[in-house]
Amino acid sequence: MPWQSRRLVVVVVAMCTVMAVQYGDAGSIPDACPVYLTISAMARNIEEAQLVINWGPGCENPPAWIGLYTENPALSDAPPIVKVLVEGEASGQVLSEVRFGRHKLPGGWSHEQVLQRIPKRKTKPICFGYYLTSYDQHDQLQYFDCLKIQPNWMFTDPGLSNVTLKDLFLPGTHCSGCYQTRANVGNVFLKKIGFRQSIDLWSQLVYGVRYLDFSIGYQPSHNGTRNFWIMNEHFRVAPLLPILQDIRRFVILSEETVFLDFRRFPLGFHNNPDQHAILLALLEQELGDLVYRRKMDAGDESQAPAQPTESYNLTIGEMRREGKYLLITYNHEASLNESSLIWKPWRKHSSAFLKHTELGEFMQNLFSQKHPDAPKDVGWSLHGIQGLQGSYNDAEGSYMMPNERASMVNPKLIHLLGGPWSLRANAVLLDYFLNTNLIDMAIYTNRYKTLRASASSEAAVVLDVQ
Repeated sequence: MPWQSRRLVVVVVAMCTVMAVQYGDAGSIPDACPVYLTISAMARNIEEAQLVINWGPGCENPPAWIGLYTENPALSDAPPIVKVLVEGEASGQVLSEVRFGRHKLPGGWSHEQVLQRIPKRKTKPICFGYYLTSYDQHDQLQYFDCLKIQPNWMFTDPGLSNVTLKDLFLPGTHCSGCYQTRANVGNVFLKKIGFRQSIDLWSQLVYGVRYLDFSIGYQPSHNGTRNFWIMNEHFRVAPLLPILQDIRRFVILSEETVFLDFRRFPLGFHNNPDQHAILLALLEQELGDLVYRRKMDAGDESQAPAQPTESYNLTIGEMRREGKYLLITYNHEASLNESSLIWKPWRKHSSAFLKHTELGEFMQNLFSQKHPDAPKDVGWSLHGIQGLQGSYNDAEGSYMMPNERASMVNPKLIHLLGGPWSLRANAVLLDYFLNTNLIDMAIYTNRYKTLRASASSEAAVVLDVQ
């Protein structure tokens, strides 16, 4: 067999393994049923949130039992603190009594630690002190995972460099800046309907989120740095400036690529369009040297390679070669004519106005390549959320709160994405994303795509040589 052909076989085998072990770890065996930990959205804060033990979906050979440990079972003989008997169920989840508790982000990635020392980039996920293992009926290990952060998942996968942005699975958060802080903790209204994430934006990025969604308002204040606010609908949640500073710090330390989508401007912009220029000046000041810019006028640069006119046709490699790690899309056409800092927004699809029972049909239409609403060959975002109106319960005459809606919608959406639809997803944005394995799903879907592209490339080489 020619050398090129042998190499192709290796690539194809690796590709098939990724699909067979959808979210596998180095400690897992092929064809094992995936198990993973998530954090419940049903708590007043992240410290009080319960850990959820998940397995599946649709496992042909489910484990006999699953153990939750506070010490790495590969290094310790300590017994599990929780033991779940699966009893042949192909998939499921169990809400444990174990609370997440108060933890620093591991690996030196806590906000306080990075101000003192640059964290090391690691090729593998970094675990909190919670480990999950599954076993067969003979107590043989089948699968290993942990509750983890993945701050460098893009940087450590060189295959992503040549994939266009529209072909990447980008894990994101809806209303990314809508979380509880020391400044807004006393706001009863925000506690009820304003918060959409259980952790701050720095932590979202460290966990692995790469697509951020912002709604911005303008409210004059005695302190000019607090004029621009993160909004949830028409309600101010938090100042924008500290969030921009966290984004800057993260991409400098990690060299990850992060996408900022400024989609809505519900306060202070309608009758004051000049506020857009002031906001763009702030973005320029805080992030300008890290942003990949749009070429507005070729001028005398006709000999230079043509730049894509749409941001979703770029690759991460193109951005990195210029030392840029941020891409900003901005939903205001007049501003696009004035600034090279921003790009046209990607197409948006949202389930916000649907009842959770309508989610399946919505997803079917969206991911069916024959449906007229399905995005084709463009960059697009799926806001997999449920709005207040869609959550109305006729029987009880009440609305569900944001964390209740996320607890209902997120598992269904992730289950629907768990098959081939994940290969067609682009940016997927959730509320309370920690109650899912969205980050793992994105990482392993992208890994499969790069392996598939590599296999196609190798096949082309074989044909060329022969």
